[in-house]
Amino acid sequence: MARTTNSARSSRRRPPASATGTSAPPAAAVVSAPALHEAPQRSYQPHEPAADLTPRSEIENAAGEQARRFGAMVRERREALRMRQDDLALATGVGRRFILELEAGKASCQLGRSLVVAAAVGLRPFDLMSVIADDETPFLPDDIDDLPEP
Repeated sequence: MARTTNSARSSRRRPPASATGTSAPPAAAVVSAPALHEAPQRSYQPHEPAADLTPRSEIENAAGEQARRFGAMVRERREALRMRQDDLALATGVGRRFILELEAGKASCQLGRSLVVAAAVGLRPFDLMSVIADDETPFLPDDIDDLPEP
């Protein structure tokens, strides 16, 4: 077997990329296949609520006001009983988030669950109706004779 010299070994080696005239792309230029199909990044700031440009109707405004009053009554009674929101949620079988939203006056809280929570803090339907009766503008006339003619 013949011995090869260092010069013979080096001739069998692959020449450096720069010597062949073609260079490998830099690592930053290589794009993986999933990156080509990713959704474009959007500027979203989660701490800024989106501005609602839709004007609210009179009914929505009234519903929001009644929900705020109802939530305030529930919170007032809960605090008078020295209950935490967690305790009330556990006692009524609803989540703490539901209690938070109810007391904050969220108008779209479920009626059935809201009544269960109200009953748990000692509010009766009569108490709840008195909130509406205190309003200066009732939704329905007190007497059928007060209805407008069609």
